[in-house]
Amino acid sequence: MENKVLIEILASQYKAGLGMLRSAIEKIPEAQWNNEEYNNPNWQLAYHILWGVKFYLGANPASYTPLEHAIEGAESLGGTRDWENPDDNVTVEGFHTKEELLSFIGSLESNLQNDIAKLALNENSGFEWYPYSRLELHINSIRHIQHHTAQIIERLKAKGITGFTWWADQHPPQEW
Repeated sequence: MENKVLIEILASQYKAGLGMLRSAIEKIPEAQWNNEEYNNPNWQLAYHILWGVKFYLGANPASYTPLEHAIEGAESLGGTRDWENPDDNVTVEGFHTKEELLSFIGSLESNLQNDIAKLALNENSGFEWYPYSRLELHINSIRHIQHHTAQIIERLKAKGITGFTWWADQHPPQEW
């Protein structure tokens, strides 16, 4: 299969995942956006997803440029490993709005195909903790979008919010 076709497929699948995330974000009630019911509020989970997409579309960690007005440490969801937590002396303060994160999705989508095409798919990922090809890194990133989007959707379903559709590709889903 040609690289051009693979790049188009990868971009389509990123857009499918981001489309599902957008739909989930749009359904989060304001009262659920930044509450303390969960260890990580919904906005932070969504930001973590988007931060990860942008980070791993880069050539390596040094190439990352944060979102304008990024909240320091918000990309980290906490856990048992050092890398899962904000740097020492960093406290997540404030929150990103829905509008900011929806805009972030738009900016990621608008550059996806170019960002994917910039780096050879068969070359090293550029991230030492992912010792495999760039192609596999893209697949991993798409799975990451889906994993955390599903978390948000499950939280919303538990609150009685329904109507989430599966995006098969970059095109909005049709009624089935």
